[in-house]
Amino acid sequence: MRYLLDTHTILWYLFGDQRLSKNTKELIEANSCYYSYVSFWEISIKQSKKKLEFTHTIYEIDEMCRRAGFRKLPVSLDDFNQIRHLPFQENVKHNDPFDRLLISQAIENNLVIITHDDKIPLYDVETAW
Repeated sequence: MRYLLDTHTILWYLFGDQRLSKNTKELIEANSCYYSYVSFWEISIKQSKKKLEFTHTIYEIDEMCRRAGFRKLPVSLDDFNQIRHLPFQENVKHNDPFDRLLISQAIENNLVIITHDDKIPLYDVETAW
């Protein structure tokens, strides 16, 4: 299996957050995992809004991802095009542009998203946790 790491999954793994379950950590370490620069866009915005407390730069996080053996997944026009086909979930406030692009990337690249987000499984994408 090949996996795409959601933004919080990347951060929880890299910084040893206790919210990352032992099973999920083992899943990450035993498989081929990808990370997207979409997550770095999200991290940068959340840092600018003071919603993330750590001071690591995206450059440092990128290096940490590479050292962890994660592979970078570039964003493509096909990923953006795929967004057109994603429904907006009724009765659920979920218009997160970062999640929608990660979902599109997972669909386009046949990847399973490792996420704790309960809204992502509402889409036609495979998830794991």
